[in-house]
Amino acid sequence: MKFCAVFALVALALLSQGGATERVSYRNYKVYSIQVDSVEKHNILKRWEDRKGVDFWDRAGYRVMIHPTLQDAFERFLSANRFTYERIIEDVEATIEAERQYDQEYRRRKDATGRATVDFEHFWTNAEVNDYLDELARTYPSLVSVETIGSTHLGNPIKSISISTNGGVAGSKPVVFIDGGLHAREWAGVMSVLYLIHELVEHSSDYADLLNKDWVIVPVANPDGYGFSHTDNRMWRKNRFPATILCTGIDLNRNWAYQFVASTNACSDSYTGTAAFSELETQALAHSMRRYGSNIALYLAVHTYGDMILYPYGYAWPFVPVTNQAAHIALGEQARDAVTAVGGPRYVVGNSAEILYTANGCSDDYAAAVVGAQFAYTLELTGGGSQGFDLPASQILAVATQTFEIFRTMANNV
Repeated sequence: MKFCAVFALVALALLSQGGATERVSYRNYKVYSIQVDSVEKHNILKRWEDRKGVDFWDRAGYRVMIHPTLQDAFERFLSANRFTYERIIEDVEATIEAERQYDQEYRRRKDATGRATVDFEHFWTNAEVNDYLDELARTYPSLVSVETIGSTHLGNPIKSISISTNGGVAGSKPVVFIDGGLHAREWAGVMSVLYLIHELVEHSSDYADLLNKDWVIVPVANPDGYGFSHTDNRMWRKNRFPATILCTGIDLNRNWAYQFVASTNACSDSYTGTAAFSELETQALAHSMRRYGSNIALYLAVHTYGDMILYPYGYAWPFVPVTNQAAHIALGEQARDAVTAVGGPRYVVGNSAEILYTANGCSDDYAAAVVGAQFAYTLELTGGGSQGFDLPASQILAVATQTFEIFRTMANNV
């Protein structure tokens, strides 16, 4: 009986971590938007941060997804502590189903017409991304080079694309280094990076200004997690390394070797792992970044969501300013103005610890402090209203073209 009880406990934990093959359902999960107007209230709300069934989608706007069994208690907690809040998504699964249905209809249309993958009407899979990168390398050999910079726990390749008019990144030009998809569920970030690649390569004659620099781009930095978010659990954030027998995944944006702090809750969405660079994905990215070193004029980690342009350092509060803080602010504000000029939202520019939250072991801090990148930012792209991570596919192109203005403005002004 004791063995059976332990086995049942393990099975339940594996199911909650996505260990089963059945797709995870978010039926009747709700998302709350909470007004937090003081440090005291921020600290009170943090009591729920690592609780199972609670997912902080956005700590700046304080949008939180809550399991159905916790909703009554959570609302009582908010009322007792005098939080102003509203429910902005009544059923998360309904939004996921709409996304899934759209994708199925898209693929039926595609099969009927024989259209190529290269469009921004659907969210691309790992296979589609890799096929596209390889196709670009074959079609534009004087401009494009594609490299596998590492592989994941599940054996998936981590691919980077270099775009250079010199026939390769040789150090004669400043480098713009970009990664997307470090957090698996942030599909809009991946698509925005792919749109940038598409423009730089397939419309290179329009962007002589941007090609004055070399570009190194990793569109899907977490292939295992990204694939899992497509097939099993839409809201999966981490990679797929088996952290313990009960819990899967490491938060790849807490695993970098600068101000790393080990955490103990392996089931948390923000679990850092046992040591800095314990993960194959962060090892591959860091090795690739160090190849270019201080020749990196601009590093961008592309995430969603929250309408924010964040600069280092984010590991402490009060925050430790990056050396050229004033220049980071000025460049961020230029990018913000470029987005609003094309009808996008007004991004907030600031230090990540000040306007988002403190976090240790992050990629932009590492890029600035260790690699020596001249400018380093984390972009938290727009979530398309209240949709958050589950951006409707109909909004992909709008978000991607707005984000392109951030890329273009920053690259031209560093």
